[in-house]
Amino acid sequence: MKGVSKLREAVQSKSLAALTKALSELADDLAYQLKPPYTEILQSKAKEKANRFAVRFAAKLHLHYSNLRSNQEGLVFTINFGGEAFADSPNPPIDELFYAGVVESLKVYGYGLRWRGKTLQTPDEFVTNLEVRAQTLNEINLDDFYRILEAAT
Repeated sequence: MKGVSKLREAVQSKSLAALTKALSELADDLAYQLKPPYTEILQSKAKEKANRFAVRFAAKLHLHYSNLRSNQEGLVFTINFGGEAFADSPNPPIDELFYAGVVESLKVYGYGLRWRGKTLQTPDEFVTNLEVRAQTLNEINLDDFYRILEAAT
């Protein structure tokens, strides 16, 4: 699967923009569609500098992709990121933070027969905020995730 090498490069780059683009392309290859994403701002601190604001932030982005043919298969990605952005206000729109985001960690969860990993109860926040209907998810180690994807080609 061609998206695996792009995903590896994006993870290594630590760029949130590159990672979300690579995940989107991978989802297209898998015939998955993105459900509404969910973002949590964990910390935000702004300092005024020359009529602009330097905003330091930490956040978490949750992305849920489900199979177009079956709601019984999908992936959830949890991306912790942070960084510093310059903005016109102390509370900039979230998309301004995305472009400045540096990935700190990536967790992969899957449901359906294809995705093997450590089984756990689906967190309530995934059910409420991401519309994940599976009762359990499999937490997938990133190296194992790459192997599963490479085997799919």
